Amino acid sequence: MTRKAYSPVGFLERFVALEVRAAGLVFGAAVLGVVLATFRDLSLHNDFTELVSEIAIGGFFLLVGLELRREFASGTLSGSTLKVALAATIGGMAVPALIYVSLAPEAARNGWVAVVATDIAIAAAVTALGGFRRELRVLLLTVAVLDDLGGVLALATTGESPKLLFIVAVVVVVAVFAWSIRKFNFGVLYTLATTTLVVWLMLQAGMHPSLGAFAVGFVVPHFDPDNPSVAERTEEAIHPYVAAVFLPVFVFLHTLIPLRIPDGAPANLIVITMAAIVIGKTLGIGGVLALTRKVSKISIFEALAVGFAAAAALTVALIGVDATLADSIYEQVVGLGILGATAIAVVLGIVSGRLAKAEHRELT
Repeated sequence: MTRKAYSPVGFLERFVALEVRAAGLVFGAAVLGVVLATFRDLSLHNDFTELVSEIAIGGFFLLVGLELRREFASGTLSGSTLKVALAATIGGMAVPALIYVSLAPEAARNGWVAVVATDIAIAAAVTALGGFRRELRVLLLTVAVLDDLGGVLALATTGESPKLLFIVAVVVVVAVFAWSIRKFNFGVLYTLATTTLVVWLMLQAGMHPSLGAFAVGFVVPHFDPDNPSVAERTEEAIHPYVAAVFLPVFVFLHTLIPLRIPDGAPANLIVITMAAIVIGKTLGIGGVLALTRKVSKISIFEALAVGFAAAAALTVALIGVDATLADSIYEQVVGLGILGATAIAVVLGIVSGRLAKAEHRELT
């Protein structure tokens, strides 16, 4: 049998190519959701849509775990790159959260979870459309993955009165999975079955399932440089379905948001959410990268481009809204703020990326 060589660079290019197409579907789903909610008052919330949402969340955060594991295995997350990415991630979470909590109404402050993470699919699309060079693309996607890890940890704090027995069960299942998949060389189906079980246990524990799905992905055996490992095969098997089917459907269901302010909801929360995401991410991530540009070998324009692109927070932000503000008067206005922030971030990311590319050409 011919052994398939694994190339981190080749994998990155395939990953971005798929994410660019998926981002188009996500954008389309968001626009369709807003249009149907505004002009047809469409609202879909039942057991089936809840199941679809849980599948999308479980699959998405399983991929986040696999991606972070891949970055460690390939050596991307090491040395100065890891230090810079971690510093940018911390800034990119702390500043948006601080802006939001400082300005939002007290009853809506739990929504800070929605403004701290980055949408990997849309960020990847911005890197392609903005002409980001490969090194910049790697840096952005690394920050985005770490951002989502932070988002996972933030979401883990949103559960109320977690049930200890089920939490212990999650830990045991993940530990047994990590041992058995190496011992018996189990594959993709075993990984997906374990993820399903862990997501169910997390829900029974009263916690958001994201952390459990992430943990399963992170303990899957890492990439073999000479042969596709379980992690690579799992990612290649589910990535197209999660990115191109379940996430767009999830976004559609959660952007059934009419373009009007609900009675009693503060309209200024839309602007607060937009400012927290766009300004917070740009200052938090772009500012750190600008200060460390000699280490990361990027220009100020490129630092800003990464900050703008990271402010594209659609999918993960909607997950945060669903986990913290569902069925409240604040859910809709924060959702509208997220839509506006993502649109602004995409435009600024593409424009600044093009300017950074032109500047880089002149310097070289």
